[in-house]
Amino acid sequence: TLSFSEASKQLFISQSAVTQQIRNLEQELGVTLFARKNRRLTLTDAGRVFAGEARGIIARTEDAVERVRAVQNGKTGTLDVGYLKNIEMSRFPKSVQSFHEKYPGVNLNLSRDNAIELRSKFLSGKYDLIFQVEHEMLSYPGAACRQLGKYDYYVVVPPKHPLAARERVKQSDLKEVPLIIHDFQRGVPGTAQLPRRYLDPELMGNSIITDDDTETILLMVAAGAGVAVLPEFDLFKPQINLNLVYLPLDTHGYQASLCLYYAADYANPLIPLFLEEV
Repeated sequence: TLSFSEASKQLFISQSAVTQQIRNLEQELGVTLFARKNRRLTLTDAGRVFAGEARGIIARTEDAVERVRAVQNGKTGTLDVGYLKNIEMSRFPKSVQSFHEKYPGVNLNLSRDNAIELRSKFLSGKYDLIFQVEHEMLSYPGAACRQLGKYDYYVVVPPKHPLAARERVKQSDLKEVPLIIHDFQRGVPGTAQLPRRYLDPELMGNSIITDDDTETILLMVAAGAGVAVLPEFDLFKPQINLNLVYLPLDTHGYQASLCLYYAADYANPLIPLFLEEV
């Protein structure tokens, strides 16, 4: 049974206030919502339609609030993560697994890409965060960076190569040696002649620059195409079984750096939750 009196008690306001609110609503809509007959209050046809729509709006609003709270609490939502080729060999997989175990309701979209595409897609908003190599060529306006680690460079040679017996390789040892360099700058206009800070400039003239994956580069070494110069994170766990020797390279103190870049304003509320697992 409809009753303005009961409604006023539930809302903790006077009956006259309820009556006035109903009149204001009817005037705004231009329809009569309630019929009054024999001291009995009923909904008109227009009132029944409006009441049904209002209940739907309230239900959807409550559902939206619950969804937002669930995302805020890390229970649901989507997180788009881009990562550099070969970074699977670092601690990146553990972070992903740990986050999924803690927040199984979150949809993790993982995309493997090269450094140039990672930067471009991150800045365009495709990725919420990216695991990426740090480089002076790659800037990220408005982004924050968490450094994941610094890594030495290694020279990779076949076991019978003259350098294989060395404990450490000097830059001068590579002057007459064909080098295979794994480099994201390949194919980027105007970067072919830029120095690689881990190598002396004079060594670049005898180099094969490639953006192939690590396994392909190691296969090139095994086939006698040259010796490879690779950062340590490329060599954690090669997926092919080759008899090769890995020798630390003297880079005059320079190391490769891996970083996690993300929007500094936490546009996606799941970002800080993911950072806790890194």
